[in-house]
Amino acid sequence: MKQIEELFRQYTGSKVADMYELPSSGSNRRYFRVSGGGRTLIGAKGTSIDENKAFIEIDRHFHAKGLAVPEVLAVSDDMQFYLQEDLGDITLFNRISQGRESGNYSEYEISLLKKTISALPKIQFEGGRGLDYSICFPQPEFDERMISFDLNY
Repeated sequence: MKQIEELFRQYTGSKVADMYELPSSGSNRRYFRVSGGGRTLIGAKGTSIDENKAFIEIDRHFHAKGLAVPEVLAVSDDMQFYLQEDLGDITLFNRISQGRESGNYSEYEISLLKKTISALPKIQFEGGRGLDYSICFPQPEFDERMISFDLNY
């Protein structure tokens, strides 16, 4: 994807040595792992400019609050492409797979779940403080209709 390669070159000063698409996960955005010059970043392509703007603004707000989110590092002029930090391939879902499958969570898996659950109120309350909800996509409130949509996509 030439636009992501160009954004990577502009941001890092290096040419892309390797780029491959990552599996999709509940969004119309496409994600790519991009590497070159000793750096690895995530490139994203989103077809909805409004959704991209919301994602980028919420990311910047959360990052300014010190919340643990991958930082958006560069955005194309047309707002269709952006680069963000690469946090790796291992997700909480993967880390607790043995416990999920067996129904018996290890102490390590339980500690990961507790750490994650304890971070949620900070994200909810600190993240919400000062956030301009009018930028949210597709609407500024997460009501019953949006919850139903989110659970059933």
